[in-house]
Amino acid sequence: MADYNILTPQDMDDLLFSPFQQALGKQTFERMQTQLSNYSYYEGKQHVDPRTGQLVKASELERPAGLDYDPTRYATNYFKAIVDRKARWQMGGKHGISVPRRQVDDIMATLAEGYEPSTAQQAENIRAEQFERLLYRLWDENKMRARLIQAARDRLIADRVVCKIVFNQATGKIRWIFRPDYEFIPVFSDDDFADLIGAHFVKQRKWTVSGEEIDAIQKQTYRLEGGECYFEDAIYRESDLNRIATITERASMGLDFLPVVMFPVNELLAESIGESEISDLREQNDVLNQMNEDAIDSLKFEMFSMTVITDATEGAASKVQIAPGAVAELRGHSDGKSPDMKKVEGGFRWKEAFKDQYMRVKGAMHEISGLPQIVPQELNFGGLNGEALQVLFHDIITDTEEHWLSWQYALSELHEKTIRYLQARLDAQVFAYDKQVVRNIGDNYDNEMRFVLPLPDNRKELVELLGEEMANGLESQKGALERLGVENVQAKKQEIEGERSRQRANLDPYNAGNVGETDEV
Repeated sequence: MADYNILTPQDMDDLLFSPFQQALGKQTFERMQTQLSNYSYYEGKQHVDPRTGQLVKASELERPAGLDYDPTRYATNYFKAIVDRKARWQMGGKHGISVPRRQVDDIMATLAEGYEPSTAQQAENIRAEQFERLLYRLWDENKMRARLIQAARDRLIADRVVCKIVFNQATGKIRWIFRPDYEFIPVFSDDDFADLIGAHFVKQRKWTVSGEEIDAIQKQTYRLEGGECYFEDAIYRESDLNRIATITERASMGLDFLPVVMFPVNELLAESIGESEISDLREQNDVLNQMNEDAIDSLKFEMFSMTVITDATEGAASKVQIAPGAVAELRGHSDGKSPDMKKVEGGFRWKEAFKDQYMRVKGAMHEISGLPQIVPQELNFGGLNGEALQVLFHDIITDTEEHWLSWQYALSELHEKTIRYLQARLDAQVFAYDKQVVRNIGDNYDNEMRFVLPLPDNRKELVELLGEEMANGLESQKGALERLGVENVQAKKQEIEGERSRQRANLDPYNAGNVGETDEV
C-alpha cells in the first residue's frame, strides 16, 4: 500500500481528481453526484456510513462505538412511495394524441346547409388522420404507456429525463430510448442557453484491452455543426481518457436537428438541476426514519427492561438466565444484607406525542409533494361525484397539470423530430412505415397531447355532460369524441353514422328489404 505521508501535491491531485471528473467539470460532476445520491436513496440506501460518507442500506451499518446494544437501523422509504404515486398521477391515465386539422375551406361555407368539404379540405383531413394513426403506432411500438410512468419516476428523482430518437436500420423502425439524466451532458450555445447544439451520453463499462479487463467509458456524441448533425460513438480508457475503440465513426446523420429531447422539471426560472422538491422530501423522510428507529428501540427497552441485582455476590448477574420460567439463586456478599433482583420498568408515556409528531412529519411530505393523504385506489366506494373528487384532489391535480405543461411541449417536440427523422430516411432500404403517409405530412407537425387524470372512472358523468352540451348546441360530435379521448375521431364518426344509417334503413317501411316483413305483419 502506498505511503500517503510522502505523496506530493500533484500525486494527491491525481488521486482525488480523476481525468474523467476533471473533464466533466465541477458543476456537471456535482449534478451527477446529486442525482446518483437520489437514486440510491430511492432504492432504500437511506443511511450514511460514517467511514465512507456514502449512502448504504440499514443492514450494512455497523454498531457505533461506545454502545452496549445494536441500535435499530430502519428505512421507511416513504420517499419512494411519494415518487411512485406522483409518477402514476402524471402518467397513469390513458392519454391520447390529437392532430388538429387545418381549416382550408372558408369557415362561413362550412356552416351552410349541405356543405361538402372541398378536395383540399378532404386531403388535409386525410393527412391529419394518417399522421395521428402513425403517432399511435409509434406509441404502441415503443410501449409508451409503460415507458412514460418509468420516465416520470426518473424525471422526479433527477429533475430531468432525456429521450434519444434512434432509427433501426435492420427493422426500419424508430425507437424512443429514455435515459437517466446522470448519463447526459448537454451543450448549449454561448449566446443562447436554451439552444441545444450538442449532447454527450456517457456511461461507465468494462472493456478488454490486450486480454486485460479495464475500466472504460463509452461516449456517444451528437453535435450540430453548420446546420447539420454529426454523431460518433467511442470507448475511452477511464484512467487517462485515451480512445481505445471506435464503435461508430464520426459522420453526418443527414439531419438538421439533434435527435434528443429533454423532459426537465423547472419550478423556478433560475433553478438548476437537482434543487426541486426531492431534497425537501429526503429531509422529511430522514426524520421519519429516525423516529421509527427511536420508537423501535424504545419499545425494546420497554419490553425487555433492565434487570438490577443488588447486594449479591460478584458475578451473580452473569449467571442469571433471561428466559420464560427461569429461576435465579442469589447469595449475599456480606452478613446482614439480603440480595435483591428487580426490573426497571417504563411507562409508554411517549405514545401520543410520537404519534402526533409522526403524522406531522408525514403530513409535511404530502404538503411538499401535493399528494393527498389518501390515494385513488382507496376510494373503492360510492357516494363521491366528480366535483367532490376535484375538490379532494385539488392540490395534486393542479400540480399534475403544471407538470403536464412541460410534458406537452417535450412530447410534441419528440413527435415532430421523429417525423422529420423518418422523412430523412425515406430512401432507406428497410422502412417499416408507409412512405407516402410520411411524405404527405409535409412540414406541418402540429400535434398535442390529451392528458387524462388517473381518477376513478367518471365517464358516465362526462358522457351526460357532453350529451347536454350537444343537445343545446354548445358542442359538436367531433369535439365531444375528442374530449372523451377517442383515438381515431374521424373513423369513430364514420362508424356511428354507418350504424345510424343502417338503423334508419331497417326502420323504413318503404325500404325494399323490409317490404316482406311489413306485409306479413
